Amino acid sequence: MRISRRRTQMTNRPAFTLAEVMVVVVISGLMVTLALPRIDTTKIRADAIATIVRTTLQYAQRQAITRQHDMVVSFDTTGERIRTLWDMDNSGAISDTERVTWRGLDVGILFTDPAVKGVSGTAIHYPVSGAAIGTLSGFPTVTFHRDGSASTDAEIYIKVASHGPAWYRAITLTQSTGRVDWYRLNTGTSKWILANQ
Repeated sequence: MRISRRRTQMTNRPAFTLAEVMVVVVISGLMVTLALPRIDTTKIRADAIATIVRTTLQYAQRQAITRQHDMVVSFDTTGERIRTLWDMDNSGAISDTERVTWRGLDVGILFTDPAVKGVSGTAIHYPVSGAAIGTLSGFPTVTFHRDGSASTDAEIYIKVASHGPAWYRAITLTQSTGRVDWYRLNTGTSKWILANQ
């Protein structure tokens, strides 16, 4: 008798039917499909690449201090990639025994000069600029020394091509300390804003 009462109580409980669950799933899928194209990830990609360039420079500086030899970072502005050289003999040239690594930028991200003034307030004519930018294999180059300083002050500019306006980011390097910061361009005011570290 007890068993039959339990069975009747269980069958009388309210529940969702399979049809109701399927309607909810279909409506949720439609809402997601409509919302996804409206999400613009271009700003996020620009921030991510600026962070990668910044991190590459900081890593080179740390390696120069730790290993006590020069680290050379070159920017292939046409191939959209960064080369790092462990310059163990401090010659400023690539030899067969020295380690070289490459880091490509993401698809659609370019080294480029912005259409506005740079972070320092001066006109920018090259994607990698600075008072004493060197070259190695034809690429603009910055060298980090074993005391952590850099060979020059530098400003590196990148742009993310998008369907709407282009998003610019700037990475700055301070010569004396090797400090690296990055900035976002506010397209409304044409001013560079220091990003949160």
